[in-house]
Amino acid sequence: MQNYQSLSSANHKAHEKSLLLTGAQQKIAAESLGAAFSRDPLMSYVFPNAVAREKNLAKVFLPLIHCNLQYGNVELTRNGQGILLWISGDRLPLTLPMLACSGMIWMPFRIGQPAFNRLESHEAFCDREIEKRALKGYAYLWVVGVHPKFAGKGFGAQMIQSALSNMQRCGRTACVLRTDNYKNVALYEHLGFEQIYAGTEPSSQLPFWMLSHAL
Repeated sequence: MQNYQSLSSANHKAHEKSLLLTGAQQKIAAESLGAAFSRDPLMSYVFPNAVAREKNLAKVFLPLIHCNLQYGNVELTRNGQGILLWISGDRLPLTLPMLACSGMIWMPFRIGQPAFNRLESHEAFCDREIEKRALKGYAYLWVVGVHPKFAGKGFGAQMIQSALSNMQRCGRTACVLRTDNYKNVALYEHLGFEQIYAGTEPSSQLPFWMLSHAL
């Protein structure tokens, strides 16, 4: 029995998708991602203050959820404590209107300019490396996370498998993802992903890994 739902921009208009995922559900999902990434190496670098980190992370992930509801795809557990976001590679990089419509354009004001600069510098470098290596027709698995209280129940793997199937149905040729946590590499490899690149972002000095899964 499925314990997650899938919302896809390929099948729904933007205003219809917003009805399928209420504002309250979006907030719960953003808070769950904030909790899931509270000890992530990149997010620890972006938000050095551990006390404020989880709250600020929810501010990062909420517009990301908005963006995928409009332009990408969402896999969500029934309780909202696990969420996966993916987007077709041909929609990247996001245009200025897409950033404005999703609310991502206001990110510097939501989390503060210094934190935004750290995040943006790291993301921009890694995104360029992905563009160099991703196969044509790829889908980008933007983020996947499960609230720590619900970790270890297989929700993450279930959402990833569902997303891979939906990517294939949408005509994508491969799924590409990036992780900044080496502990995740083996987990993705267990699900059939292959490591295609490993590097270090110059400004943060943080390592990152790129993996791909043929569809």
